[in-house]
Amino acid sequence: MLKVIPPFEFVSENQAVEFLLENYFSPHFSLKQKVYYKFLRKLIPINVRQQIQEKTYSSIKYKESFIDSELVDVLKTHPEFEKSVKHFYPDGARSALVLTHDVEEEEGFNYIPKILDLEEGLGLRSSWNIVPYKYKIDEGIIREIQSRGFEIGIHGYNHDGKLYFSEKIFNERVPYINSAIKKYGAVGFRSPMVHRNLTWLQRLDVEYDASCFDYDAFQPFSGGTKSIWPFIAGKFVELPYTIPQDHTLFYSLKQINPNLWIEKTKWVYDNFGTILVLTHPDYLINKEHLSVYTEYLQYLRGLDNVWHGLPRELAARWKMLFSPKNDLSNPKSL
Repeated sequence: MLKVIPPFEFVSENQAVEFLLENYFSPHFSLKQKVYYKFLRKLIPINVRQQIQEKTYSSIKYKESFIDSELVDVLKTHPEFEKSVKHFYPDGARSALVLTHDVEEEEGFNYIPKILDLEEGLGLRSSWNIVPYKYKIDEGIIREIQSRGFEIGIHGYNHDGKLYFSEKIFNERVPYINSAIKKYGAVGFRSPMVHRNLTWLQRLDVEYDASCFDYDAFQPFSGGTKSIWPFIAGKFVELPYTIPQDHTLFYSLKQINPNLWIEKTKWVYDNFGTILVLTHPDYLINKEHLSVYTEYLQYLRGLDNVWHGLPRELAARWKMLFSPKNDLSNPKSL
C-alpha cells in the first residue's frame, strides 16, 4: 500500500488511506470506458464529444456547490485542527491560492500569452501543463512562460485517454514523459482527464502530482480524496484541485458566470483549505468564458490573508513541513 501522510498528525494511517487513496471509489476503467478510449474517442470530433458529455452528465446528481464536507467535518471536530492549519501557509495565511491550466490543443497553447497578460496584470502567476507529444510546442512561448515567473508542468503523454489503460502502456510511456519533464524543467505532472493511479505515478521524476481532486462527479473517474489540502503520497506531494473545472462550469452545467466558483471558494477559504483552480486556455478563448474567468480572478484578489504561489512552491513547502524526516508534531514556521 502506498504510504500517505496527511497534514494532520491526529489522523490515523487507516483514516488517511481510506480517504486520500479514494478507497470509497477506486479509480479504474469500466469495460464501457475501455471500448470508448480504445476504439471510439479518436473517431469522434471534439464538438460531438462535448455534446455527448453534456447528455451524459445532465443526469448526474452532484453535491451542492461541489462540496463534500465529510473529511473536513471529521477533522474540524478535533481540538488541534485550527492549531495545525495555522502552520500550513507562509506568513500565517488563512488559505492558499494556486492557479493551474491544462493545455489540450495547439490553439489553446498559442493563446497562452493572452492569459499571461491577464494574470500578470492582476499580480497573479500560474502553471501551464503542456501535452508533450500531441501538438507543436512553440519554444518561444515556453521561454515567455518561464521568463515571466510562471511555471511549466507536464500533462500526460499525448492526451489519448489510454495512459492508464494498462500498467504496460503506462510503463512504456514513462521514459518519454520523464524526458519531457527534464526537457522543460518541470517538477509537476497532471494526468489527462484526471485519470489517476498514485502508485504508478511514483515512476515519474516529479516533486508533485495534481491528478486528484477533493470532489468532482463530472470526471470519467469520479470520486475524490475529500481533501482540500495537499498531502504526501509516496515520494511526491499530491495537490488536489478544489474548484470545479471550467469545462464543467461552461459546458456540462452551462453556467456563464463565476457564482459556482465563488461559492466553492468561500467554503474552501472558510475551512483554511487550498484554493486550487484548473482551467484551460482552449476554453478561455471564448470571450464570454474569458470574461467569467477575469471576474473570478478579481474576486480572488479581494480575499484577505491568502498566500498566492505556484504549485511547485506549495509542494516544496509541504515537503519541508510534512515529509517523514520532520517532526510532524512541531511543524516548522517557514
